[in-house]
Amino acid sequence: MEQDRRPGYHWTGLVVQSFEFNMIEDAFRLWQDNTLRDLVVTKPFWHDYTSSLRQFNMRRWNDGDDFLVNYVGHPMQGAVTGFLEIQNSPIQSRIQWNEPGYWKSRTKALLWSTVFSTYEEIGPTGEAGIGNEGGYTYDTRCVLHCNTTAAPPSGRDTNNTGWVDFIITPTVGTLWILAEDAIDKEVSERLVAHAGRNAVYPKIIRGALNPGRTMANLLRARKPWYRDWDYPEVNSLDEGAGMHFQRLWEKGNGELQEYPDWRKVELAPHFTALATSRTTADCEYCVGMTTGAGIQTSFQMWKYLYADGDLSYQPNASPLASDRAGGNLLAGFFGIRIGHHWPLYAVNLSVRPGFVQWKRAYLTSLPLSTPTHPAPPDPPTPQIGTITHFAWNAMLSTDYKFNQHIAMRTSINQTLVRYRNACFDSSGVGIGRGLQWLNYDTPCQEHVGIGTPPYLTFLSHEDFVNRVSWGIQVGPVFSF
Repeated sequence: MEQDRRPGYHWTGLVVQSFEFNMIEDAFRLWQDNTLRDLVVTKPFWHDYTSSLRQFNMRRWNDGDDFLVNYVGHPMQGAVTGFLEIQNSPIQSRIQWNEPGYWKSRTKALLWSTVFSTYEEIGPTGEAGIGNEGGYTYDTRCVLHCNTTAAPPSGRDTNNTGWVDFIITPTVGTLWILAEDAIDKEVSERLVAHAGRNAVYPKIIRGALNPGRTMANLLRARKPWYRDWDYPEVNSLDEGAGMHFQRLWEKGNGELQEYPDWRKVELAPHFTALATSRTTADCEYCVGMTTGAGIQTSFQMWKYLYADGDLSYQPNASPLASDRAGGNLLAGFFGIRIGHHWPLYAVNLSVRPGFVQWKRAYLTSLPLSTPTHPAPPDPPTPQIGTITHFAWNAMLSTDYKFNQHIAMRTSINQTLVRYRNACFDSSGVGIGRGLQWLNYDTPCQEHVGIGTPPYLTFLSHEDFVNRVSWGIQVGPVFSF
């Protein structure tokens, strides 16, 4: 019996392309909204994310955004995510407007669009996590504050939550897909047939008249006017095969043979040094070099994509304690690595969130002092214990291979560490900005709304400062 060579559903492509689209949306929001950037950079992520989820108001339809955002922008998002589902199905991607199987196909696209739009609202990398939708209230006319003359208040407040985005994004987005499909077959196809497949202007028009599909094409590295039905179906066993330069290496006797593949699992013990904040008898919060050892592990998930983790330990990295450092240092990072292998060399870039943990540090911050609010004469003595800072790590490494199992790796890295500032009381205004004063009786992690209506915040009273630390790693790599 002949083996079934029909390609299966591309789940990896769907997940990766959806993640790409989510990151593009987040990058755009961070670029155009300074309030959102401030929340991401200076506030505790997980606490404020859960606080935002608790305040979602699902007893109303409108979330306070204008018509263009809710009824044009979000449906476009729904159309793009629907096309992502369609193009990752070898069967659905070749069905044109109103052909057999069309309506079943677009119903599946509606389901995926619903999943994505729901995540985009309540997921940790969606609007509840990046920007804290739901975590604070504001006047619909002016987010930060209203001026009675130049910008009078509207009298309507919101926390940017409601049913509208959950419903409109997938439903109107699917209608958008139907419109694009009809236009593509009835208008674009006729232009292409009239001018010829190689003409330029029908391709430009085709991409412009289908903005949702164009964006989905770009997310899979295809041209805007690319259509799956214009190309023969690719067998799953052949897909991904490309032309490569022959890789040859020299054996000990001078004979040439094809270089063996580098294995998928890597273990890389290493010596590590990190220039980070530490406390000594001479200086508090000073940057100094610490040393230790660790191990990096990697597993190949895709051609150039690896799951990557690193754990290192540095004894007595900070001799004295502060609210940033103290005692032994444990650092762990877990994320992804992009790399390319040659017969004797490899280059890799790792991007990984993680933590930096100190074993003998202050558990609270010392009192602040300002001209209007002098520090208490006898501040309480901070307790000493384990503190953990959230961090991001980016590392560039190069390998020199001795054979297919052993290599030597040299790496440089940058680590962005978030340090906790003092906790503030309920004198903050707006969404936590302005003069604030330390109060040891006020918990850092309150979920209580503070401020003056319509400007209330349910976010943490903590703020964070970000500092960059650089480091190096050297050691062998064992591949299995």
